This record gives sequence, C-alpha cells and structure tokens, in this order.
Amino acid sequence: MGAAEIGAKAAFEQLKAMQDVCIMIHRSPDGDCIGGGYALYHILTDLGIRAKVVCADPIPAVYHEITAGIVFDDFEPAYLVSVDVADRKLFGEIPQQDDEIALCIDHHISNTHYAENLYWNPDASAACEVLFCLMQENGIPMTREIALCLYAGMATDTGCFRFSNAGADTFAAVSAIKRAYPDLPYARLNRELFVLKSRGRMMLDARLMQTVQLTADGKIALIYLPYAWMTELAVGADETDGIANLPMEIIGVEIGISVKQQEDGSYRVSMRAGETADVSAIAQRFGGGGHVKASGCSFAEGEPEAVCAALLQTAADMLKMQEETA
Repeated sequence: MGAAEIGAKAAFEQLKAMQDVCIMIHRSPDGDCIGGGYALYHILTDLGIRAKVVCADPIPAVYHEITAGIVFDDFEPAYLVSVDVADRKLFGEIPQQDDEIALCIDHHISNTHYAENLYWNPDASAACEVLFCLMQENGIPMTREIALCLYAGMATDTGCFRFSNAGADTFAAVSAIKRAYPDLPYARLNRELFVLKSRGRMMLDARLMQTVQLTADGKIALIYLPYAWMTELAVGADETDGIANLPMEIIGVEIGISVKQQEDGSYRVSMRAGETADVSAIAQRFGGGGHVKASGCSFAEGEPEAVCAALLQTAADMLKMQEETA
C-alpha cells in the first residue's frame, strides 16, 4: 500500500473536483506548513471550493500577516488534503488524523506515502515551492494573499535563504513573487520571523548556550530545554522554533541538536546539519525523519539525561560512518 505519485496537472485536476476540503498541517506549525496550508486555502476558495486549515497546535502570532481576518466555516469535510506533512504521526491530536487523505502535497524525502495520491518534489526547498510549481504549471493566478503565504514558507524553510536547500528554482520562485507584488512587507516579515525576540527568549538563548553539550571533537552540539525554563522566563512554545539553529552558530559544529521537553514530559527533537552530515539518517533511528540538513523526531518518555545521551551517541556514530564513506 502506498500513494500514487502524481504530477502538477493531475494534482490540480484532483483538487478542482473536491468540495468541502480540510487542509491538514503538522503539529508545532512552522512557516512552511502554515504558508502552504493557507496558500492552498486561498487557491481553493478562489475556485469556489469551501476549505479550512486544521492544526493540532495554535498558529504562532508571528504569522499574523497570513492569518489575519480569516474565519473558517464550520463544516464536515468531504476531502482531506495534507500540506508539508511527511508522516501521519506528525499531525498530532486532531479529529481527522486517522481518516483517509486524498492528496498529500510535500517536499520531504522521508514522506511515508500515506495518502491516496502524493504530489511532491523532494528536491524543493519547501512545500510552498512545490505549490508555486503547481500554480505555474496550471496557470493559477498569483494573488497578493497567496504570494505572501508562499514567500513566508520558502523563507522559513531556507532560514531566510541561508541554507543549502535554497536552489535556483527557489530564487526563481521568489523573484516571480516579488516582481508580481513588490510592495509586500518582505523586510518586515523577515525581521519578525528571523530577528525579533522577546526579552524572555533572549534570556533563554543565553541560558541554553551556557549549558550546551559538545562532543570531544566539537563537531556535535546539543542543547536541552526543560519545560520549567519556559514557564520561568514566560516564553511561549511558539517562540522556541528557532532554537534548533543555535548550536549551528558554534564554529566547528557539523550537527546541531535541540531537545525540547513538553508539558507532558515528552520530548521534541530538532536536528540541523552543516556541510557534510545527514541528520535525516539520525532522526530515522528514533522513528523520525525530514531532510538531509533538517530533521526531527520525538520521545514519548524518558529521563532527559538518557534522551540526550542517546542522541549524542547516535549522532556521533552516524557522523563517523558518514565521514568514513564520504
């Protein structure tokens, strides 16, 4: 059993034949799943198709430019479509999590082919880049709202176009968006997404970097965020997405790992890679996945010391193996 991989034309024909669509994005939503989900919402509603976006967790306030003024109708969905979700378990706790999904739009190499049909490009920087291609190949008009959504998604998944996954097609897509809507608040959005932090978040960053765990060779760095620190410093969960990049700011680090304890005692892990490492292989060892340079996994339970030790040891073993076979 597996999804049928389809192209842009077939995906759009399938979308046009739908009614009452529930667009599902992953828990702990980031700019790509939010931008992609809301872009698809606008595409469908512009076609006269009723749609809504569903997420297990609240949308972070920093994405207010995308979500402002949108109120979804309350209806029972006839079709489910997922955007930027590689695996069912990434949905979190939502009513539709176990239902049949008609179409998945994604860019993760680790996609488990859980939907009926899969429209994807594992070489794309973001799900929003995949959606841009869908629009281009089908002549779908680029509205102002869609442009903002797609830009936010590509900017987020490329670290504001700093990561190696930002390819020629990414820059071509952004160029087309900016030419179509040069007056969108790109600079303000970039500052809000990548620069501005609350006082509590700044204090949290300092504490995390003071307690960073480094392997002996300095190639792997891990930061652990106890849930109690977030309460103490009044930092919301939506403010902590960017901490996954903190370990990579240390010279010599090839693999950065962030471990965030959740309120229920579970852990969400994000991994980032430098020039040579493949963190998707590490994440897969713990039932996760993602991209070569950005992946994640989770632990339902365990003592934090044991979780961190297991991650560091596995990362060290995998990095050594990757370096030996390079």
